[in-house]
Amino acid sequence: MIRELEIAKNEVLETLDNPGRVSGFISPAEDYKQRRLHIAQRIVKDPTNTFYFEADDDQMRYFGIMKGCIIIVDKSVQVVSGTLIVCCVDEEWLTRKLIIKGENTYLCINDSMDACMNITGRNITVFGAVTWTCLPHSLQHVRTGRL
Repeated sequence: MIRELEIAKNEVLETLDNPGRVSGFISPAEDYKQRRLHIAQRIVKDPTNTFYFEADDDQMRYFGIMKGCIIIVDKSVQVVSGTLIVCCVDEEWLTRKLIIKGENTYLCINDSMDACMNITGRNITVFGAVTWTCLPHSLQHVRTGRL
């Protein structure tokens, strides 16, 4: 579901009330006119349960989450094995991939099981599921492929 947001008109950029009717004639493209897209219409399904975080390290680089990346977390999404999550372990907030294998539970930084922390029996708090990430494109964040 995409929510429609009414975006306030920018008087500096949009000086005319209806730019398509300047000459008194309706533009032939008027039928194809689209509303402006607000990023929240695409990335937020449940606004009251959506939170934003900034990654402070590159530990989740394998999943495209690097330092400075904005992490969008939805608390209403059901967390299952294979979900990227934001959680608190021993008073440290982490973004990790949750893996459940039989009776064991792991938090992983990539798809290799040797890079996983076994948290079976430990008290963790799952804040929510990572639904989107927004990565700034600058020279320090350029990557050529999955590491």
